Amino acid sequence: MKDYHFTAVLPDVARDSIEKILKEYLVLGKETISIYEAGNRFASQDYFSVNTCPPADVAAMDGYAVNAQETYDATDAQPKMIQNFEVVQTGHSIKSFDAVVPFEEAQKEDGGIKIFKSYYPRQNVRLKGEDVQRGQVIVKKGELLTEFEQVYLKAGGYREVEVFKMPKVAFLPTGDELVDVIERENQLVEFNSVLFSNLLKKYGFDISIFEPAPNDIAELTGRIETLLEKYDILFINGGSSKGDMDLTAEAVSRLGEVIVHGVAIKPGKPTIIGRVNKKLVMGLPGYPVSMFFAVKELFLKAFFNAYGLNLKQKTLLSVLERRLFSDMGAEEYIRVSIENDQGRNLARVLKRGASVISSLKRADGYIVIPVNGDLLEEGSLVEVKLI
Repeated sequence: MKDYHFTAVLPDVARDSIEKILKEYLVLGKETISIYEAGNRFASQDYFSVNTCPPADVAAMDGYAVNAQETYDATDAQPKMIQNFEVVQTGHSIKSFDAVVPFEEAQKEDGGIKIFKSYYPRQNVRLKGEDVQRGQVIVKKGELLTEFEQVYLKAGGYREVEVFKMPKVAFLPTGDELVDVIERENQLVEFNSVLFSNLLKKYGFDISIFEPAPNDIAELTGRIETLLEKYDILFINGGSSKGDMDLTAEAVSRLGEVIVHGVAIKPGKPTIIGRVNKKLVMGLPGYPVSMFFAVKELFLKAFFNAYGLNLKQKTLLSVLERRLFSDMGAEEYIRVSIENDQGRNLARVLKRGASVISSLKRADGYIVIPVNGDLLEEGSLVEVKLI
């Protein structure tokens, strides 16, 4: 009779175990790519601007460059005629002038322009170096390159950027019941690979998805050995909950070492962390929501920390719609939707089941309840991690 009891380690212990394994064998390479292809990649070095942008004081809109002092006291009742001006387009240097009068706010008459209000120095002007100054750090090593960092790099004088080359990852589902198309009873569509692939591909991981392995220990161990000859990290989906057909831990033990089997997170407790031929092998729970959080909150957190990568997790402060209970001793991830309620963000709790994939589809984010937490009161201000 199998022992189905989990001795779950704390989530920080699990993350530390993943980091330790990775650092012992995996060194991230580097590659130079176009900044147009660098979205959601991580810079492998600091970048300093070689340009100043704008390179001079420039017009912020189309109009007439003027000296602001000459416009003082102009009103609708007593407009002023300005003879000293220059026609400029947006982005043009204003040279010796210090303000811009938009075309629509002036009338051209007798070689001059009539204005109907005063302008202050630097009004409608972008100042030299307002965005980027030469020598300024524009991107730091390990920083996630969003569209804004890509713009900064281009403005700073770069057309290419050196980024970390992410590892080659294999995803191996397990289970005789898993198919791409259901043809008979007792079959299930394998779709966790879609969720997994999107979680990692967005950060540049090189992902390969494989056909499900049958519930056969010899077949599974053979597949693990073969995949680890080519891939840096192996994820095995399913077969981690210590049921009769849950063979992942046994297969990893035969080939290497199971370091963790059971993590105090909810959902995602059955997660396995192991090492085979020095490489990281993780057994992910079969339920999609459990798998999602095991990858996002255990693996990715540990991976980014191991290599000094700054994910820039977006969060939103929200008001909890109702009292929320959690089991003490597990780090729990509560899916929520965010609604606008009289000008405030209201976090509405969604279904908490590990198999309810629709709760992820409807969720805007999730709340993390720490291991030592068991209650959040209605109206509490909570931090929501956006999905």
